[in-house]
Amino acid sequence: MANVDKFTRATTGHLCAHYERAQDENGDYIRFGNQNIDIEKTPLNYNLAPNHEGGQVEFIRKRTSEIKCLNRADVNVMCSWVVTLPQGFSRDREFFEETYKFLAEKYGEKNVISAYVHMDEKQPHIHFSFVPVVVGKNEKEKVSAKELLTKLELQRFHPALQTALEHALGQDVPVLNGATVGGNRTVAELKAEQAISIAQETEKKAKEQAETAKTEVNTLHERRDALQSDVEALQARILTEREVIAMNGKKTLTGALKGVSYEDFESLKKTAQHVKRVEAERDKAISMIKTSEKKAAEAEERAKQALNEKPSLKVVMENAKLTARLGRMESWLQKLLNYLPEQFRVMINNILHDREPFKPEQRQRRDMDMER
Repeated sequence: MANVDKFTRATTGHLCAHYERAQDENGDYIRFGNQNIDIEKTPLNYNLAPNHEGGQVEFIRKRTSEIKCLNRADVNVMCSWVVTLPQGFSRDREFFEETYKFLAEKYGEKNVISAYVHMDEKQPHIHFSFVPVVVGKNEKEKVSAKELLTKLELQRFHPALQTALEHALGQDVPVLNGATVGGNRTVAELKAEQAISIAQETEKKAKEQAETAKTEVNTLHERRDALQSDVEALQARILTEREVIAMNGKKTLTGALKGVSYEDFESLKKTAQHVKRVEAERDKAISMIKTSEKKAAEAEERAKQALNEKPSLKVVMENAKLTARLGRMESWLQKLLNYLPEQFRVMINNILHDREPFKPEQRQRRDMDMER
């Protein structure tokens, strides 16, 4: 439900723009990774942290200048916790406000860069970003993500967050779930696990829909068979013209009927008296049979579609594993950028975010360098 990551100065601009939903030169929202943003819900986003004069990046520069911070490209000057609202938890505003209080107290409100709540992605979540400040042996503050976010700190984080939220909200908060057991995970790994979970749930629902449709088909078939029996019984109560002629009845001198059995006579009498009503009942039963057969065919088709339209769980799992692998590779590349000259960092960052590798002024400078 919560995961943290560390970032160098070179990557803070892009990430801060993503947090505040800034737009690029094409008017598209700047994204981190492969987020699917529902722009209709973007106005619902909000920042729980105080707004800083000059923006987030300027605040990072100012805060790191006030305390000891090594002037190296590989120093992580920003950390960010992503805390996701548990599925089915309705008190989202209170959840994020209490999460902010917990994190601000833990890492110092004077170090908070921003705390944007995103309501426009798959599941609401908060990006709590801060400058990782610790107090050194000389009692002076310094920037050190390594000393602040230790393995022990990460192991204690989720139980502490859950205890704080449950105490503040007065109800169970499922922080310690499958996504947090076993330590902290990357955003890509969490997204991959979420994709697999969704696929499994979809497959389960598809099977349930198919079973429901099959039960409906069986019920309709049973009704059809019962109606067919009714039709046969009704048909037996009506004598056809040929059957009446075959009786070969003869009139005696007294006017009585000769050559017709008592059973034939009773059937003939019933036929004469109730033929219209019986025919109406029979036709109604036949119509109901046809309706049942049509509904059964429709139910069978729904069952077939429910099974055919569900996503392949195998494909989803393979894609999810690939997404996690690509996410780890992107993280490694971001760390590798710290050891490259500035012009190469800009070029690779542009490639990673699907932009033109060289900006016009960079291209011109590169051409001049080549001419020299």
